Amino acid sequence: MITHSTKNRAYTLAALLCAGLLVLASLNYSEAAQAPPTPTGPSVLILYDNDAPYGWLGSIYTLKLKNLLAHFDARVVSKPLADYQTNDLAAYDATFYLGSVWRSSPMPGTMTADLDANTKPFVWMGVNLWCYAWDTATYAWRQNFNTRYGIQVAYYSGENHPKVLYKNTELKKDIFDPGVTRLVVTDASKVAVRAECFDSGGQKWPYITQSGNFWFVADMPIVSTSFENRSLAFEDLLHDMLGIFHQENHRAYFRIEDVGPDCDLAVLRKIREAVDPLNVPFTIALIPEYRDWAGIYNQGKSDTISITAGSPFTQEIKLWVGVGGQVLQHGTTHQMDGVQNPYSGVSAEDYEFYRVTADAAGNITLIGPAPGDSDAWARERVTRGMKLLENAGLKPTGWLTPHYLASAVDYQVFASLFPFACDRAIFYFPDGVGNMQATELNAPFIYRDSYGLKRIPESVGYIDPWGWYEIQAPTLPQDIIQRAKALKVVRDGWAGFYFHWYIDPAYLIETVKGLQGLGYEFVPLTGDLN
Repeated sequence: MITHSTKNRAYTLAALLCAGLLVLASLNYSEAAQAPPTPTGPSVLILYDNDAPYGWLGSIYTLKLKNLLAHFDARVVSKPLADYQTNDLAAYDATFYLGSVWRSSPMPGTMTADLDANTKPFVWMGVNLWCYAWDTATYAWRQNFNTRYGIQVAYYSGENHPKVLYKNTELKKDIFDPGVTRLVVTDASKVAVRAECFDSGGQKWPYITQSGNFWFVADMPIVSTSFENRSLAFEDLLHDMLGIFHQENHRAYFRIEDVGPDCDLAVLRKIREAVDPLNVPFTIALIPEYRDWAGIYNQGKSDTISITAGSPFTQEIKLWVGVGGQVLQHGTTHQMDGVQNPYSGVSAEDYEFYRVTADAAGNITLIGPAPGDSDAWARERVTRGMKLLENAGLKPTGWLTPHYLASAVDYQVFASLFPFACDRAIFYFPDGVGNMQATELNAPFIYRDSYGLKRIPESVGYIDPWGWYEIQAPTLPQDIIQRAKALKVVRDGWAGFYFHWYIDPAYLIETVKGLQGLGYEFVPLTGDLN
């Protein structure tokens, strides 16, 4: 019999993000980021806008780009555009400028001259290209710009541009972010249009252009967390922008989600019997201890079930390991005692490392880190779960944050204890009025994040025949397969997905075979993967 786990199905934060942001209700804490291991790749300068009411967006776009660049082991330095100094471009192997807010004045005076002389990769993203292309003295387009690059700025269009074409694959552009800076190619011999966008009338416009060492991206693709998104084109072309050409390699993995010692053994056995003939490695998101402190599913009596050596559940999981399963530690209890966080307080339903609330429509508001959150608190909690697994003869190979959400301190602890994690990174930052915000990064490839945690991407979502309130529609195997098809534009992109243990395994079989049909190879996960 399937019990509580069918009542509140888990979901990712991606379904709840609007423009990639979540609002936190409490400001009574601070988050300190830990520097990752020292990178040894190319040196990269990120310049960003930080003025005007929305100048704070530049800092979060910078953080997301920095983490994407970690895939290339880049050594990143960032600073506001206003702080540009003469010859800054020459000091780095590549430079990115993030035009995230409209500027009313030209660039710093020396930067135009440095750009004109620059021979290293320079990537201009978003708005404000007029600041370089326009001559404020003559009120005309700079002839040096037009002649050198073979492009001219037409105008910024806030019209809808619903799709981007890259590698003969249609990618989506977010409805909340419809506009682009439109260019006109004036000398095709100097310009390669690497990706195109289409307006609502079907007319083509350059989306990502390359003219020698100068690149232009017509919007800010890293704002998005959605699937089949035009951000995939940018993320793939990062290889070309940096001159680091990773081999074409399309790998995949899946995990079986929210497996705990309360699960129905007959259902687990059915999944094992379905997975075994697939002959592929997979991961098991294992919760070491089931807790129902309020007795929600136990007639009002508190209930605790821990993983123990020799139990029928442990024996079944060892059979899973025998047919290719790798254990991921999925928190310790996947809930908090004494509080509905935000649903029932029962394992697999609630958040463990962060306080949240939910409204009647299913929307989540972040409150702040768990009470008593600290390095010592998180370490003790995680190691207690790790010992439960190890005492049962089940050594975890990686980590999975419950509902992906924890504090910066917690993420640093996870990084110190595990060689990799399979959840998406959540980053925190203050907005223009001092409110803390959170943003998620849906990366298509492996990277080591700002907390020092290596992330193996969950990039195509999860199978969900029911959907989540009005926020998220049902997701079936064909949806996962379609997302993975779009993701193949990224030369070393991963198709990572998950599947809850109580769902019909026929969905899982269809998805695995569909990804294999696209050319993805299912591989075991280790901390040595890149």
